[in-house]
Amino acid sequence: MAESAPGPRPTGREMAEDMGDVVPFRTPHTPDPAEAPASLIKAAPQPVEPTSVVPGKPYGVPALPPDLAGDTPLTPQWARTRKGWRARAGIVRRSRARAARRWVRRQRTEHGHAAQIQRGERRVRAWVAGVDGIQVQAAKHAAHAASRQAARAARRARWARLPLAGKAEQAQVDAERAMTASTAAHRAYLTARKNARRGRMIRGSAVYGPAAAGLGAAYAEGGGVGLALAALGLCAGCALLGRRLDVEESWDAERTTLGDGDPMTEVMLNRAFREVGLIRGDQSLRLILPSGLDRAGRNWTATLDLPGGLVYDAVKAKEVQLAGALGINRCQLDITKMGREDRISLWAAPSDPFLKARCSPLVGTADRINTWRDGIPMAFTKRGEIIFATVSDYSYLLAGTTRSGKGMGVANILAGAMLDPRVNIRLFDGKGTGEYVGIAPALATYVRRNPARLLEFLRVLAAEMERRADILTDLGLSKASEALLDKLGGIELVIVDELATYTAKKGLSAEYAEEITELLAQIAAVGAALGIVLVLATQVPESDIVPTRLRANCAARWAMRTESADSSNVILGKGKAGDGYDASKIGIEVHNRGRGWLTTPDTGFVEVRSLFIDEKKGELLAIMSAALPIRAEFGSLPGSFHDPVEAELIAITGASSVAGGPDGKGAAVRARPLTVLDHMRQAAEATGRGNITRAEIFEHLATVDPQYRQADSEDDGTYAARAGRMLAAGLKELGADVAESRLRLPDGSRPNGWTLDAIEGALNVPV
Repeated sequence: MAESAPGPRPTGREMAEDMGDVVPFRTPHTPDPAEAPASLIKAAPQPVEPTSVVPGKPYGVPALPPDLAGDTPLTPQWARTRKGWRARAGIVRRSRARAARRWVRRQRTEHGHAAQIQRGERRVRAWVAGVDGIQVQAAKHAAHAASRQAARAARRARWARLPLAGKAEQAQVDAERAMTASTAAHRAYLTARKNARRGRMIRGSAVYGPAAAGLGAAYAEGGGVGLALAALGLCAGCALLGRRLDVEESWDAERTTLGDGDPMTEVMLNRAFREVGLIRGDQSLRLILPSGLDRAGRNWTATLDLPGGLVYDAVKAKEVQLAGALGINRCQLDITKMGREDRISLWAAPSDPFLKARCSPLVGTADRINTWRDGIPMAFTKRGEIIFATVSDYSYLLAGTTRSGKGMGVANILAGAMLDPRVNIRLFDGKGTGEYVGIAPALATYVRRNPARLLEFLRVLAAEMERRADILTDLGLSKASEALLDKLGGIELVIVDELATYTAKKGLSAEYAEEITELLAQIAAVGAALGIVLVLATQVPESDIVPTRLRANCAARWAMRTESADSSNVILGKGKAGDGYDASKIGIEVHNRGRGWLTTPDTGFVEVRSLFIDEKKGELLAIMSAALPIRAEFGSLPGSFHDPVEAELIAITGASSVAGGPDGKGAAVRARPLTVLDHMRQAAEATGRGNITRAEIFEHLATVDPQYRQADSEDDGTYAARAGRMLAAGLKELGADVAESRLRLPDGSRPNGWTLDAIEGALNVPV
């Protein structure tokens, strides 16, 4: 019986309709046609755009016609949508781009095509030359040796003919034998050379003859183009001959790295972990979620379980070596713990994630923010996440060398604080430049480079801290809350930019440094719980500038580039550089400004780069302009509400520093030069007796004014009279009347002098 010709193969849907309820190739994922709506079987619905895919959660995709015949059981539903096809096309495009990049990188190595062509041409020349040269050299050496032997035998034969020489006949026989051997050796050399030349000629003709003929024929037929194509063919042949290395092959086609643009796979991760000694033997990683690209489609992520006793801390300690095994830099790798010690999330970027700066989201906004609850956007991490730091219950320490980006960190804090009208910003600029003059209208206190004013302010702030503590005590509370901010008087944010100006034990602020440091340490220790937050910034991260007690009370610390690991430890804590948190390893390049290690009670240690606010374009001023109406509406615009801190400062000093003082430049309150009366008070306080004698005040004044020093030609009486006249003239110039009296000292003596009460009674300190 003749077989019928095969007809067209029925589709899966036709087979399903013919078989009724029986569906071939049924899988657990194939929906039951009896349960499926008729509309899904008869007519396909209009395509619907899939929703966004969230890693770790079920895909949100539209309803598609069921795969009744099971034709594509392994193709996920989202892959059959428009975006699915676009994603697959993107994967193919990236794979081709990576393959092209790998090819370009390979050309610079000994595996490149140019190197292969050179090796092939060298091997052809070596084959044409052959190994006959060794025989020629051996024959030549034998001929030279026989010639020398024949010459020596001839000389002996000549000397043997002399009278009394003896054995002349034997010498003549030896000379003839040596000559015969030399002639034979020379003939063998000529024969070997002739054979070598004939062999090279034959092999050369076999290799270069067809090549030359092919080039000539190609030129005759196709001109320059034909000659070029023929030459390209010869190069391809040489590359084929030179494909293998002269030494043991070192190019491993199976060795893939992220740095070469290869995708991150389980094989790659196991190899990298094994190379750095984290896993051994037959141990292997177990991927909880398959490695793949993140939502941005650029960086690789994987969640995996660690084998046999390996924990997160051990992997984190090997982060640098692991990054090297993956072919990337440390800054391109991020390892985080996923709730358990043996489960980690590994993230890797193909390039430096901090290379490009990111603008602050506060730029261009006119909305009020909540710095207590939501925090201020300050920096971004490797993974692109923005770090929000709250202005609530901890103080900040920012430190780094010059041009490390420390000022940008302060600018981010200022931008957020200005947009929260409950924050009273007190800024003390130790640099003394006009950097913050433009935003002075939004600052409750602004003073430039005036340690005396800072000291008075801190004394007043310490009293304010006690007032707030009394309020919490009456309420039976241990710390402030957002609901109590109005009752307390808002958030006090004290920013001291360039701390070294005020805490250096030597220099212009030496007489204020010790008390300023002590007050800052007390406020940092207690003030955060009362709504008083410090932000201290310095480019001199040394223990003399930032004592341990002050640093320990700043729970949030940001270490930008430092000169040494010790300086990094001063900021972050002892031994942190050894744990991998070393700010001295941050590069000095411009694109590294703002990078550093940030630690807060909310984030722990994390590598970040500060968000960018372009002050040259006036972005900080624009944020201030948006903040002023918000503060005016809230009733917290500087100068328009009762400020108990500034009111107390005005009562003490007689001058205001609200919004930068009367001139708005932060220089309204200047530290006046010390007068003779000031020196008298300091000297009287230093005695501890509450008084000072004439001799003691003259001795003290001699240390600050050379005119009070006793000359070698002066006796004691003459010097005392001259110094007394100078002191009286100085007091008269001040208009001070200090009554002199006879004192009683502990030793029983009764010299003339002044009491501390009399000095303070006459003291008048104009500001």
